[in-house]
Amino acid sequence: MSNFPGSSTTPCGSAEPTGPEDEISWTLTDHGDRQRLELVETAAGGTLRLSCTGEASAYVEMDLRRFLTMSTGRPWRLDFPALRDVRIRRAGAALVVSCGQGDLAVEITLAFGADDVLHGEVSWRNPGQVPLTEVAVGVALELPEMVGEKVTIPQVLYNNNPSAATDRIVPKLGVGPTGGLVCEEHRLPIPGVNVEWNAGGTPRHLSFLSFPSYVRRADGMVQYGALGAVRKERLTLVATSGPVMFNGHADVAYVHKSRTAPTDDGYLEVLPGASVTKSYAWSWGRHTRPGHGFRELVRTGRRLFNEEGAAPLSLDEIIGYKRAALDDRWTVAGAAAGYVKFNAGNAFGASDKRSPHLMYGWTGQCLKLAWCDAAIGLATKDRSRVERCRRAVDFYLWGSVTPVRGLRMSTYWLEEGRWSAFARDGREVISSRAYGETMCDLADIIGLFRAHGESVPAAWVAALRDSANFFATGILPTGLLPAGWLLDGSPASDLVCSAGLPAVVALVKAHHITGDRDYAARAQALAEHYYETHARTFDRPFAHSTLDAACEDKEGGIYFFLCAYELLAQTGEERYRAWAEVAVDWLLTFVYVWNPEYDEGAPLRERRFSAVGWPGVSVQNHHVDVFFPVSELWDFGRLVGRSDYTELAERMIHAMGQGISTRKGEWGFDLLGEQAEAFFPTNWQARGTSNTWNPSWVIAQVLYHAWRIRAAR
Repeated sequence: MSNFPGSSTTPCGSAEPTGPEDEISWTLTDHGDRQRLELVETAAGGTLRLSCTGEASAYVEMDLRRFLTMSTGRPWRLDFPALRDVRIRRAGAALVVSCGQGDLAVEITLAFGADDVLHGEVSWRNPGQVPLTEVAVGVALELPEMVGEKVTIPQVLYNNNPSAATDRIVPKLGVGPTGGLVCEEHRLPIPGVNVEWNAGGTPRHLSFLSFPSYVRRADGMVQYGALGAVRKERLTLVATSGPVMFNGHADVAYVHKSRTAPTDDGYLEVLPGASVTKSYAWSWGRHTRPGHGFRELVRTGRRLFNEEGAAPLSLDEIIGYKRAALDDRWTVAGAAAGYVKFNAGNAFGASDKRSPHLMYGWTGQCLKLAWCDAAIGLATKDRSRVERCRRAVDFYLWGSVTPVRGLRMSTYWLEEGRWSAFARDGREVISSRAYGETMCDLADIIGLFRAHGESVPAAWVAALRDSANFFATGILPTGLLPAGWLLDGSPASDLVCSAGLPAVVALVKAHHITGDRDYAARAQALAEHYYETHARTFDRPFAHSTLDAACEDKEGGIYFFLCAYELLAQTGEERYRAWAEVAVDWLLTFVYVWNPEYDEGAPLRERRFSAVGWPGVSVQNHHVDVFFPVSELWDFGRLVGRSDYTELAERMIHAMGQGISTRKGEWGFDLLGEQAEAFFPTNWQARGTSNTWNPSWVIAQVLYHAWRIRAAR
């Protein structure tokens, strides 16, 4: 067992056989005598039982024959061929099960590690003289009948993705007997599946993790295992040697937004004498709050996978390159002044998105870059940067007004000299997310100027007040803010979602700038509604905050964390710490704790790209990008004494130094400091590649967080 991560060389609990002659029982317990594994050997095979000390009913109790799945031919099936010659023995700290299944000989080794997680290694060997082709093998845990069941598959499935738009193809486990979602290991930032349910009023959870491993084929292609859940007679957690399932359909992969494609990957050829070996881990127990069981998967994943990740650049180098990219985006055209969203280095071809324009909000564009420019200028005594920030803010506040006081446009088209909002269903809509972000950036600029003794125009504070007043009154009957407003100030929809959270953060910051207690009171009331809607039970996880998706996404969770973080900083109330911590754990289900390997010749392999520390986007967008509240996570860890958070934030900002152009032509860019929006470690788009889509937020996010962390140090 020494090859198991975190394995122990000391027996945990009893592993001696007991029971009558025709039924031999074997038991293992973890070091705290909490989790129990029982194997019962019988003439017909055996039983596997996972339980907890002091609890009457088991978490898993199943025929050992249904622990091992095997099929041959296509499509693969969740079949359980009969086992032969089942034997259980003790080997040091482990229990070892040997048996035959079909044409394969199987050996299972199980032991609790020093991390109190049950580790398992399963080897399938071809003892015959004939190659076995189109083989799919794996293990399964069949769960009991459940109440209040929630399944979490990181980046892929959150309580069956209840907010995902029904007119789009989005990962779903389904509710019928043929539902199933089994994904490639490289699609899972934490390679595990978590299920939680209610047992007699007690919240329970069970996590099934797979240690990713791959086979490199003769053509250089990499084939990983797969992990997920299938509904057969009961909900069953499944790990396969590679074959996948999407929404109940075997051999189908999710390849782009709302697009799937058939795949023949994942099948094995097992030559005579050859074997296939996979390692797994399981953890189970009680937790305190219904809906928060996914947090145990996050904790277990971080214990089992603790890769350092890449750090190709220092913070000073990151800041230097991103500053060069910022300077390239500065534009003055007549009265207009700001930072263009795209430059000539965009390689996506002609489109209206390449027409020069200034965009405000949406992950930090224009005014967040203005904050970065001023921060650098104030630190280096470069007045030209401070003045650029002033001009950018003044132009936005002068030109973006609408007939509704406190409501502003989102985009300025330089060649046409016109302002516009976002287009939704043929109507112009002011996005509450984009507008809320912009007002957060304005508040941050005001705060930065005040901290350095710079004069702040009264018009800036007045504009912040106007927007805060609008946010405070533009609330739906649900107690939430709408995803957007029409130009007359009415809600664009009554959709229940987390898209409006940036406007709540703006209210918190407006209170900080103006001292107006009404803003604080309104923000706290709104935050309570968002907590009850999304985070108290996660029946409806954070959703509908991304620009190009309509589903569960990390971005809504980001702004709930920021809201709780800001409220904690202002009030010190313990509940906001608790809210921020659960939001961080939910966000961390999107963050890679391990690094996938790529096909030979793949650009990410050639450039030694590491996914560790990179966040994904949503259940509809399975790529990674640099959008994450890195510096706020760093500071939150400092505020509450969580060094693990500050260490993670450090790891993330250094990981995001990858992909930055440090010389002409690197990563497909001619300009220094440019960076792609998306890197593809999964089969979503072209795995092992990155794009050259370079909106200005990619500059703003990395520069902002690197600067703040360096300054805080």
